[in-house]
Amino acid sequence: MMNRIRLFSILLFLFCIHQKSTAQEFKHQAGIRLGSFDQVISTGFTYRYRMDEVQAVEAILNLNDRIAFGAMYERFQPLQNVPNLQWFYGGGGYVGFNSFENVGLMGVIGLDYQFPGSVPVNLSADWKPELNLIEYVGFRASTVAVSIRFSFGGKK
Repeated sequence: MMNRIRLFSILLFLFCIHQKSTAQEFKHQAGIRLGSFDQVISTGFTYRYRMDEVQAVEAILNLNDRIAFGAMYERFQPLQNVPNLQWFYGGGGYVGFNSFENVGLMGVIGLDYQFPGSVPVNLSADWKPELNLIEYVGFRASTVAVSIRFSFGGKK
């Protein structure tokens, strides 16, 4: 009986280590972004490439009432005592096409959660203000979004 308890304890320990080690091993994340409609980059498709544990680049293709493309560099920091949850920040730029052209800068800050183990789902919520520079100068601070991504790819 004691050997079974030891074996179960060892297996449980190894399972927990495996869960922790695989949480951020996905290099690629692709999905949808659902956000405010008053921004140039708000709702559309999102793709994130994780360069390592703390760096990523993200591309967003907006297709709601205007076509726009944005790209950002992001940095991630773990939240203590909450496995697989990180906060992140970053910035980049965008270009939009409608009846007029938009070019501008954007920043981002948010929370990111990668489901543990073999569940290939990533969720994030963020605030992404924009500063439009071409066609007109304007600051949009109101965009908040949620992204749901499928995670895939090997270890970083």
